[in-house]
Amino acid sequence: MDIAKDLALTDLLCTEDFPTADSGPRIAAGGPGYFITPLGTAPWPSADDLYAYEVALTQRYDERWGKALRWGGVTLQERRRRGEHIPEPWDVLSTRADDLRTWEATGTGRWVNLAVADRDTEQEPELLLMVTEIDPP
Repeated sequence: MDIAKDLALTDLLCTEDFPTADSGPRIAAGGPGYFITPLGTAPWPSADDLYAYEVALTQRYDERWGKALRWGGVTLQERRRRGEHIPEPWDVLSTRADDLRTWEATGTGRWVNLAVADRDTEQEPELLLMVTEIDPP
């Protein structure tokens, strides 16, 4: 776990060109208009460590960009079930995490998102960073 390293990665993803549909990831996985990557340690020593790291990063992002907007992944999935189009990468992130924290990265035209992907009990939980130019739904 290295907060300085993950903050530097966040800064880099806020300026880096997004992958195109037919290009592979260079720095982080993603697609047109977004990056998504796990942060911290995998596997985490404990769930408490994962959530403590999320809190620490959230505090740093709040200091940079103000208090996060909070989104419910469950709410986005319900909107999708009702027939509403939820754009990528928001749709895929909402299938993996219940609680999404979102900041507008001032001056970059991008949104920074942090979420604990713990919905799938078959997989180890991950702390995901998503940086996108696609506005929240």
